[in-house]
Amino acid sequence: MGIAARLYQDARWAERHPVELEATLRDSDWSPVDVTIEDLSHGGFRVVAGASLSVGDMIALGIAGIGTREAKVVWGTAGIYGCEFAAALSNEELRTAVSGPVATPIIFPKTPLPTPPQSPPVVEGWTAPADEKFSMRTRLAIITGSAVIAWMLVFGLGWGLWALAGALLR
Repeated sequence: MGIAARLYQDARWAERHPVELEATLRDSDWSPVDVTIEDLSHGGFRVVAGASLSVGDMIALGIAGIGTREAKVVWGTAGIYGCEFAAALSNEELRTAVSGPVATPIIFPKTPLPTPPQSPPVVEGWTAPADEKFSMRTRLAIITGSAVIAWMLVFGLGWGLWALAGALLR
């Protein structure tokens, strides 16, 4: 039993060269848009653009070392477009474009995120500003009073357990 297979070939007539070239695209309104060319061939290119292009739009693409070439958008999805040159690139033009400088990513300065200003806690009936601290005497009184109360709770709990144990053993 054999499996029948049919090989399909796409309609491209030229070899595609993977590149990452910075270029300037002029859309149908001739507004300049900075783009990155992802692959390039004699007959066309694939480009990542921040502009919205429609299938059938006539555009112009400026490539370093070659100049401006007219093209037609033949497909597009999610900011990635395939375009066909109106006049195919010559071997020399393609060689020049492929050997062009590679796109370099933009390096943004690393700045820390802004921190929101600290707002003082809101306490009902408290009128003193939050940035004023208690005096040394007041802080010492609070610490001493807290310690005395904590020890009183420990001794009271111990005495209660001692009394309970004595009552249970009688």
